[in-house]
Amino acid sequence: MNERRRQLLSHIDRAFAGVTLGDGVSLHESEVIDNDGTDEERRVAREPDEKTDWRRLVDHPDLTAYFGSGYCGLSFLDAAGVRFHLPACLFRIVRDFDNHDDEMSGLFASLCWLLTPSDQYNRGRLAILDDEQRACVRDCLVLFREALASNDRELDRAIDYWSKPASD
Repeated sequence: MNERRRQLLSHIDRAFAGVTLGDGVSLHESEVIDNDGTDEERRVAREPDEKTDWRRLVDHPDLTAYFGSGYCGLSFLDAAGVRFHLPACLFRIVRDFDNHDDEMSGLFASLCWLLTPSDQYNRGRLAILDDEQRACVRDCLVLFREALASNDRELDRAIDYWSKPASD
């Protein structure tokens, strides 16, 4: 791993230090919502989920399984759920960027979908992020664009979006 990626991992850690899930939608709860589960099923799914330290999710196998499968899991998170799970996803991708298995590719695609907010739904959920967290997201997207040698206009628009302060 190069120094730039190590610095970016440190930035993710600092920017999201102390972030907890609170009442936000949890990892396994997102799957229940996707399957139109009941409130009781959501409660049961949520019970064992991590709620206080997103770092414990970085290597959780269900992180890529649920959030990397056709964009589904990430789309069922509320704002607090996005803020809690986003650093784990970013950390995993930055750290394991050279791993091109199907689950990592799916997580990367899902994350790009979330972070290139073209609709009010995603923008509303992402508005919870503060300026340091926004800068962290921008830096991750810049790394992804450069690593992929991409000239993707949507990605460029997303980098511009994340370069602006939260109040804009």
